[in-house]
Amino acid sequence: MQDFKRTKLETSYNSQRTEDFSIINGPTGTIKQSDHKFDEQASETSEYQENKSSSLKQPLPIIQQDIEKSEYESQIVESLGDSYPGSEIQALIEQKKQRDHKPIYLNIMVVGQSGLGKSTFIDVILKKKFGTGQILRDSTLQIQEIQGQITANDLTLNIKFIDTPGFRHQYSLRSWLKLLCGHIRSQFNSYQQRQNQQYESKEKFQQLSQQDLDERVHVCFYFFSGPRIQTEDLQALKKISGLVNVIPILAKGDSYTKNEIIQLKQQFNDLINDYHIDLFKCQCNNNFNEKSQFGPTPPYVIISSVEQFQVGNHLIYGRKFPWGICDIFNPQHSDLAILHKSLIGHYCLELIRLTDFLYNNYVQKEKQKLKMKQQNKTWLAYLISYLLNL
Repeated sequence: MQDFKRTKLETSYNSQRTEDFSIINGPTGTIKQSDHKFDEQASETSEYQENKSSSLKQPLPIIQQDIEKSEYESQIVESLGDSYPGSEIQALIEQKKQRDHKPIYLNIMVVGQSGLGKSTFIDVILKKKFGTGQILRDSTLQIQEIQGQITANDLTLNIKFIDTPGFRHQYSLRSWLKLLCGHIRSQFNSYQQRQNQQYESKEKFQQLSQQDLDERVHVCFYFFSGPRIQTEDLQALKKISGLVNVIPILAKGDSYTKNEIIQLKQQFNDLINDYHIDLFKCQCNNNFNEKSQFGPTPPYVIISSVEQFQVGNHLIYGRKFPWGICDIFNPQHSDLAILHKSLIGHYCLELIRLTDFLYNNYVQKEKQKLKMKQQNKTWLAYLISYLLNL
């Protein structure tokens, strides 16, 4: 029935088309050839639709054919084959590894009264833990920097000790604090200057942003001693803690009994709370359970000595007394081993992160000071101008 209707419509269309052509071109005999071509096209269209409908009812055959590739296409396929799958992801992973393996810089300032073994402490740490031989130095008269480095498992730790002169002998408390705070601020300013330079142009950013230098002071070891906590120490701690993370150190631990050390630590912590001094909160993670034999830490009780003694098959650093040898890295004798393990293994990155906070706080305060200074200059100029016009 559908074929009959289709044929009837085609016949009507052909007759109408013939009449149209006869009106334009004359007799119908001149367009027989054109009609014949149209009929062939219509027939082909009908056959195509019938074949298409029948092919939809049958599953498509599987055709296997060797495709000849051009030389250019072959090169592309080979290059993709060498790096596929996930070559770009692998490259990104390698790039991230390189960034994650950037060296770590930890800068430690050692401060306190003269004669507490600050320089000896630095020397023994560098010798024992970093393998950097240091010669015993005389009393420190100016700020000195001593560096060490540890490399293990694609990790590089650059540690810098900043040895400072003690107050009382060479400096008064006021001039001594001015020296220390001035050094901390100067390191902040150097860091800020380099940070600003890298944004001057895209080229400088690409160069300077790859540099991992960090000269800021990340932590301050404050050495103090007993038998009582002195007011000068509390004043110094109050001043320094606003610029740097502070970890207190009870020096000359071999001068006290165990009970005296526990009492000194408790007295120190009580005074810190009373004076509202913000020290670095030494909070370990769950995997670090070592505790001091001498009460809570901080403060850490240490013994400083670069003397070496042969004890059995081991060569130790310690001090010799008539009743025996004190091993400064023995947790039964001091907190030095716990301090070193805590500093490197658990506090290092947190100290650097908190230094970012202290640095940004310092920058904001400096901006506020500069703004107030400019406002005062403007007000003074206005006042002078007003007085001159009277």
